[in-house]
Amino acid sequence: MRRKRRQRFKLPETHRYDGILPSYPTPQTLMGRKRLYTGLLITVWLALVGLTYWRVELRFLTPAARPLGAAEVNPEMQPPAPVPHIQTDAGTVSLRGNWTLLNFWSPDCACSRFMEPHVRELVQRFRLRGVQFITVVITNDSSLSEQEVLQRWRQRGIETPAYIDTNGALARQFGVWAGPAAVIVNPKGRIIYVGAYNIGRYCSNEKTAYAQQALEAALNGKKPPRARTPFYGCQVPSAPQ
Repeated sequence: MRRKRRQRFKLPETHRYDGILPSYPTPQTLMGRKRLYTGLLITVWLALVGLTYWRVELRFLTPAARPLGAAEVNPEMQPPAPVPHIQTDAGTVSLRGNWTLLNFWSPDCACSRFMEPHVRELVQRFRLRGVQFITVVITNDSSLSEQEVLQRWRQRGIETPAYIDTNGALARQFGVWAGPAAVIVNPKGRIIYVGAYNIGRYCSNEKTAYAQQALEAALNGKKPPRARTPFYGCQVPSAPQ
């Protein structure tokens, strides 16, 4: 009588032990990965902070470049204003016969809004001394009508005649490269100041309030301390090619 041969049990290929133990990350490896991920998160966070700072602060502290088609006015030579009068919502305003401050403002520029308290103060202070103010509203938003753009200025509560400057054409003629900005014209219709209201974003630094200093000096028969300054804020659109 034959004896039955025993069948040897074979492990499946996936369960065979080949003498090599599975490897697991060491504590040092885990710590290295943690540091790597933390570093990446910090880098991304710093990049976002830097981008936000640039958008809301640093770019307003950097002088604006000259847009295409913009004039380069030298107020030291007191050139004549490029136009004799401006057709505003309150009627035609002549640039002769009175001291005039042209306030260049953009409804979509944060820097313009930060400058509004200073502009309001200038209007209240110098209008009593015979200075006339005209606001030139720079806009390149084709989705809004002139009345809608004008209404956005009216909502700011600063009472000045206003002119809607589509695509910044008038601003470029006066040599304004960015807003907010001021242009001062004397009673003879000649430009004596072109530039920023203040280098500081919030107009809180009296030492660099160049537009106010120029107006004060001019009314007292003196030469402005600075007739021209760099422009800070939102660049005026370039002329169409």
